[in-house]
Amino acid sequence: MISGGIAMLFVADVARSTRFFVETLGMKLVQDGGAHWAAVDAGEGFVIGLHLGTPSTAEGAPKVGLTPKVPIDDAIAILENRGVSFAVRREGGRVIADFVDPDGNRLYLYSGG
Repeated sequence: MISGGIAMLFVADVARSTRFFVETLGMKLVQDGGAHWAAVDAGEGFVIGLHLGTPSTAEGAPKVGLTPKVPIDDAIAILENRGVSFAVRREGGRVIADFVDPDGNRLYLYSGG
């Protein structure tokens, strides 16, 4: 019935956010709408839209979960070397590493259970 979708994040500066998602997180730019819009491929058919607007950084705002291609501890180390700060929780066999993009949009890496 549904064959795909996109998660949209509102950002203050599309170019800056595109650089973060492409250069820092290693995603692929799939659509460039100039100063107003971009879309990045997060892998396995998951697309994140970056749209010019007011970021929603409130505690109740949605979070975008991402699965790393490498072991999660390796991904955390790589991204920390690129300037990303994490709050890591280990719960049983799961690891959840919360972080934010340059606009404060809430993201997390996860692995396990």
